[in-house]
This record gives sequence, C-alpha cells and structure tokens, in this order.
Amino acid sequence: MDEINQYYKILELEPGASLEEVKEAYRDLAFVWHPDRFIHNTRLQAKAQTRLKEINEAYRKLRYFLSDSQQQVPTTRPTPSQTKPTPRRPPSSPNPSTPPQSPQRPQNYKKDNYGSQQYVQTSARQPYSTTSDIPWGSLIGTFLFYAMTAWVLVISKAPVWSWAVVEGVAWMGMTVLAIEGSSSQRCWAIAMLGAGGGAGWIAGNYVGGITTAMAWAMGGCSLGVIAGTEPKARTVAAVVTIGGVVALVGFLAGNGAENILLVVVGSIVWAAGGFVFGTIVDAVIGSKTGTGVGNMLGFVLGAWVGAWSAAWNSARSKKVAIALVSAGPDIIIGSWVAIGIVAGVIAQMVAGEKLIELFNGFFTFLILAIISGLGLGFGWWLSTSII
Repeated sequence: MDEINQYYKILELEPGASLEEVKEAYRDLAFVWHPDRFIHNTRLQAKAQTRLKEINEAYRKLRYFLSDSQQQVPTTRPTPSQTKPTPRRPPSSPNPSTPPQSPQRPQNYKKDNYGSQQYVQTSARQPYSTTSDIPWGSLIGTFLFYAMTAWVLVISKAPVWSWAVVEGVAWMGMTVLAIEGSSSQRCWAIAMLGAGGGAGWIAGNYVGGITTAMAWAMGGCSLGVIAGTEPKARTVAAVVTIGGVVALVGFLAGNGAENILLVVVGSIVWAAGGFVFGTIVDAVIGSKTGTGVGNMLGFVLGAWVGAWSAAWNSARSKKVAIALVSAGPDIIIGSWVAIGIVAGVIAQMVAGEKLIELFNGFFTFLILAIISGLGLGFGWWLSTSII
C-alpha cells in the first residue's frame, strides 16, 4: 500500500481517492506539465518530461489498481452523512511568470479503455511514453555494436584483458540500469563513466601502453560522467581542459618523452593567459552578445595550445612525433574499439529504459545480457571465420 499511496501523492491526491478523481487529477497535471508549453526553455522542458513520465506511471498504476478493486468488491453507494470530500491541492504551474503557450489543452491525448484521456508523446525528442512496444531498433543496435567491437578485438589480436574490459563495462551498465531504474540520471552517469573509462583504457593501451591507458581512462571517465549528466558550462570547460592535458601527458609518457613537467606548466600558463584574454573580450563585446563564453573558450584553447607547444619543444619531440605517426594503425584500431564500446553502451541503455517499463529489473538485465553476449559471440565467429 505504500507504493499505491506514493502514486496518489504524485497525482497530488489523498489516499483513497476514487477513479474519477484520479482521472481528473491526471488530466490537470498532464496539462500543467506538458513539455510543449516550455519549448523556449530547454531546462524546464526536460524537467517537464521527467515529471510527466512519473505522472503517466502513477496514473497507469492507480487506474489498474482501482479498476481491479471495483471488480472484486461490490460498489455500495454511501449515504450523504458518510460521504466525505477528498481534498486535493489545485495544480500549479512550475513557472507562474510564463503563461501557457496555448489556452487549449494540448492535442496529444488518446482515449484509454476506461474512457479517460491519456497523454501520448509524439515528438522524437520526448522518449517517455507508456506504450508497450519493444525497442527492436535499440536492441539490434546493441547487438551490432558489440559484434563490431568483438570483430575488431579479434583481428587486432587484442590481449585477453581487453575482452574483460568490454564485458565488464557492458555488465556494469546493465546492472546499474536494473537497480536504479530508467528514471535515474545517476544510472546514465555511471554507465557512461564505465564506457568512457573502458574506451580510454583500450585505446590508450594501443597507442602508448599501460601509462597511456591509465591516463586516457581517467579522461574517458570524466568525459563519460559529463555525457551522462547535465553539468554547468564551466564544469564542462574545466573537465575537457584537464582531460585533454592528462591525455597528452599520458601519451607522451607512454612513448618515452622527457620533460613532462614542461607540458603541465605550459598548459597552466597558457590557460591563464587565454582566460585573461577571453575575459577582456567578454568585457568588450559582452554587452552586445550577452554570451560571456570568451573566458571559458580562452581557458580551454590556451591550455591545449600550451601543452602541445611544450610537448613539441621537449627534448624528445622528434621521437614523440615519430611515435605518433607510427602508431597510426593502432590509433585507428583503438578508436574503433572505443567507438564500439561507447555506442554499444548507449544503445544498451536506450533499450533498457524502455524494457524496464515493460518488465522488471531482472528480466531487463537478462534480455540485455543475452543480446550483448550474442553480439560479442557473433563478432568473434565472424572474424575467425573470415580469417
């Protein structure tokens, strides 16, 4: 009953409200939180999509619960003295200062089996719905991306631990999805962290050995977390800057370059200079554009230019340049494996978000595990058969 009471709370109703009151509350809240009302504010639109998903789920569960209760228990009409009104808080707009886009109720509604209207997502940007279609496209994508990853690993004669990394990333994403559920942003953050770290480790090992692999895995984890969350612009700039410098330092160290400290110092000095220059530019033209991104852009570009400039002027710059050229095929192979891992995890998560609405966490995990495993097996079979 705690779960049912939670659904009542989502619809802003007191426990025990009737089916008609549930339908009325659903229609009001679906109108208030319609994402098309916030087309000019992406932040509020994303919030509305998440809120509407919760409202849809609560309405669906309560509708089935109350319908089953009415079929099992004979309905008796209470006397006027027994009837007590069920208080319900009136819905309020999440942004009172912003008037609705249209005074009419949005048209994205359909009649359900019980005669009430239910909101249906029609835009490709709004993936939340309660339809029961199995995501075949995402499942096929998961299969193909894992097959491509296995194929590249076989033809490149990758070490055994590379397979362990790929399988570990796949299983971690499936496990987190099954535990957290599709509504958790943390689920995407953890899955993309694993995908980015695994991709960075394998790609770095191909072009510079263990040292480069460790550095690139750190950068991949950071970029993965950014891809799975909604950080602020300054956070993105800082992570991209530091990740790029760490990736370059790891590559140089893995290929035997000296004076790595010069790369770090050069990136810091140039980043400071770029930040100051960007701040000046913002002060001059900021009143006209209103963007204020010059300091962040200068910080990122300055750090990268300083790092590469210091690397080229290091004692073994020629050796690093030769290593970079000679590592061309390895970079291509490592990049393909990294692309396969990241794309496979994304397709897997998209499919899992839909499957977990149709099945429970265990069956969702089982389906995704079978699909990814078949993909890896097919890629291995295909590569060994051709060779």
